[in-house]
Amino acid sequence: MNINLNLLQTFIEVAEHASFRRAAETIGRTQSAVSMQIQQLEAQLGLQLFTRTTRQVRLTLEGEQLLSHVRAGMTELMAGLRQANGLAASHRGRVAIACAPSVAGSRLPGVMAEFQAAYPGVSARLRELPLTGIVESVRMQDVDFGIGPTPTALNGLSFRPVMTDPICAVFRTGTIKARDGVSLAALSSQPIILMGGLRPMIEPAAQQAGVVLAVRYEAQQILTVMGLVGAGLGVAIVPGIAVPSPLGHGITTLPITSPMLTREVGIITQYGRPLSPIAAELTRLLEARLLEPILHQA
Repeated sequence: MNINLNLLQTFIEVAEHASFRRAAETIGRTQSAVSMQIQQLEAQLGLQLFTRTTRQVRLTLEGEQLLSHVRAGMTELMAGLRQANGLAASHRGRVAIACAPSVAGSRLPGVMAEFQAAYPGVSARLRELPLTGIVESVRMQDVDFGIGPTPTALNGLSFRPVMTDPICAVFRTGTIKARDGVSLAALSSQPIILMGGLRPMIEPAAQQAGVVLAVRYEAQQILTVMGLVGAGLGVAIVPGIAVPSPLGHGITTLPITSPMLTREVGIITQYGRPLSPIAAELTRLLEARLLEPILHQA
């Protein structure tokens, strides 16, 4: 049996308004056209759906039963259409993100490769920025969301932590005698190479531990940091997620364990601004990759 969906929609309108005239006004057709559609539907079904008098229109028992099924079916149909439309939209359009260098140089390339393979029609734009730049880009809506450490002040932003990132020391093998972890005190005798963004964490921790660190170099990119370490210019303090794997020959990394130093890394969005379906999918891929264990090999 082939039933025109327009006939069913007209049937719903007449049933809900209990009036051919009001139903016609709602759907923008003439009353005679609405009456003809109901007659056509009744003929196709072989059922009388309404009892009509000069004063009112009422559903028959068969009409009431049909109405409950048609309403449920229309609800399912509209939900399916909305889902299909959202899926189609997710395969086109643009997404822009701002990312901390420590994540951009480690986990992000693999995520973006997977994302672009799944959604080749989407134009993706990446801005690699320090935390202050990420916060400003999200706040100004220059990007859909940011990935980085916890902002110092939210002020209209939301931060959803995804992973706990250990702070590590990276040094030429043999520079520091340690096995499972290294203390700030053990680093005090070495020139320090600090990866950008860590100073607000490291300086108070060193002061509380009664340690003075000789920061000689500060760099944003892990390639610069590793180059300085490889040249024998000092011991680097970096986020664990930024440390490349495998490490170069003769380079060792250990977590800083005395005191234990970690930071939260997560998704930064504008408060109250929902992500587009495609941006939400990209955050899902990012969260899965960020949750992978940090493994470093010499």
